[in-house]
Amino acid sequence: QGWLCPQVDAQLLVVQKLEEKERGLQSSLAAVEKELALRTQALELNKRKAVEAAQLAEDLRAQGEHVQARLRELQACAAENRAAKDKESLSLKRAQ
Repeated sequence: QGWLCPQVDAQLLVVQKLEEKERGLQSSLAAVEKELALRTQALELNKRKAVEAAQLAEDLRAQGEHVQARLRELQACAAENRAAKDKESLSLKRAQ
């Protein structure tokens, strides 16, 4: 039975090494899970920022359309005023 002790010792050593390896893997797993949580949080933040940027772009596009419409109105008004002024100027020259 003297041969049992070295065999038991060897098996205990294997079990010890496996337990150490398991602790290392558990630690690695915890680190990976923490990294995943951080990346998920960053992804959600970036999604919110993308939605906000898209909304801002839409608001700016709508404002741009409004400004262009107002500009066309003012240009038409200015053209009418020029035409009226030219007509008055012509009438004044004729009167003179």
